[in-house]
Amino acid sequence: MAGLFAHTDEVLLNRLRNNDENALTELYNRYWNPVYLYTYNVLRDKELCKDIVQDLFMDLWKRRKKLHVTSTFKSYLFSSARYQIFAQIRKKEKNLGSHLFENLDQRLHHNSPESEYLYQELVQRISATVESLPQKCREVYTLSREEQLSHAEISQFLDISTKTVENHITKALKVLRSSVGTYLLAILFLFHG
Repeated sequence: MAGLFAHTDEVLLNRLRNNDENALTELYNRYWNPVYLYTYNVLRDKELCKDIVQDLFMDLWKRRKKLHVTSTFKSYLFSSARYQIFAQIRKKEKNLGSHLFENLDQRLHHNSPESEYLYQELVQRISATVESLPQKCREVYTLSREEQLSHAEISQFLDISTKTVENHITKALKVLRSSVGTYLLAILFLFHG
């Protein structure tokens, strides 16, 4: 592991600019996993995140002669990853997955008063949106997300079909996406940025 950090990022960047493929390999080995985890923590799509990280390093190689890093290489790389995450979210914003609303308290770290405030604001927005749902829709959503019941269990508990359960959950998620989706994405970036 000591060999992994034998050269500074600056030395590796200079070698990279001089067409040294080994420098790219060292940077790749050093940063692939942290950048992958960073993208995955937001997008929750393994293959997409692998592609993003691979593309970042391929782009780094293609632009090696023109590469101009004004801060640290790590900051540069994470900023590039953030840009790619934003691009993916813009592409998919209309189809935000329900996974963005799951396990928020575990995914968002309260490491400052500001982040705690933003998290509480998000929780309040989600609660208010859920409360505004029609009664049956709210009941189904709550049983699914808060009580962790399966569609079949909800169907049996409420004496409705599983298709009706699916329809209620789809409706609830659509309302949540339109109500707090963009706010949630902004907070996720602030917490991981």
